[in-house]
Amino acid sequence: MTEIRPIHESEAEGFLRLMCDVFGLDFNRAYDVFFTEPLFELERKWALFEGREMVSILTTSPLEFGWGKAFGIAGVATRHDRQGEGHASVLLQRVLKESAKRGEAGALLFARELSLYERNGFEPLDRVIRAPLHTQMEDEFPESFEFETVQRTYDEWSLQHPDRLRRDERRWNYWRWHYRICTPYQDGYLSIEPGVLREPIYSQSVTSLPLPPGTDWFGTTFMADQFEIPLHDPAVELYLMGRNIPGIPQIFMTDQF
Repeated sequence: MTEIRPIHESEAEGFLRLMCDVFGLDFNRAYDVFFTEPLFELERKWALFEGREMVSILTTSPLEFGWGKAFGIAGVATRHDRQGEGHASVLLQRVLKESAKRGEAGALLFARELSLYERNGFEPLDRVIRAPLHTQMEDEFPESFEFETVQRTYDEWSLQHPDRLRRDERRWNYWRWHYRICTPYQDGYLSIEPGVLREPIYSQSVTSLPLPPGTDWFGTTFMADQFEIPLHDPAVELYLMGRNIPGIPQIFMTDQF
């Protein structure tokens, strides 16, 4: 008997073990992250069961754009010994149907392979690239922005176009939960992690950025083009795919789901 539903609390560790096994993650290291991240909700962790056996899983997360609500899909995984039997597609279709009932008709995900998701009505919307940046480090690294300034700047930017992701309080908590350094730049800021630029907001074209040598851009081609980010030799790492999405989502990888 096949059953598809959000997991119960007693099934959370089994869900995590399956995910770690499929993606090659260390269970003990993933445990604290899994249960403490700010967007953790049991009702958004779906599983396909056959009898008592958890066979296939995925996680959803709420998203909101100017045009309306959507949801992200992540961690699609099927037990190694049950792969190739169509379980992920069955699970995806059920989750898409149930999410539409709750007003989340649009769906987004990041994928390395396209075929599974294209068979389930998704289409490639953008590419996620990693590329070295042209940098010119200043004598002193600017002081970090206060969080409130970053939040205000992003929120003002996001309201200027319906395809831009809005961040509610929970998503801002998720943003802060990760280690972020935000430095002032032009009329906005640069948000970096060690060696990686994931979120820039500024208005004037540049030929280099005031970041340490060896810093990479990690984000979509659309966002790189929009901010005319000075990069070279981009390599495609993921595809941003969507279903019932009206435009090209303007989203930074700081919000990767």
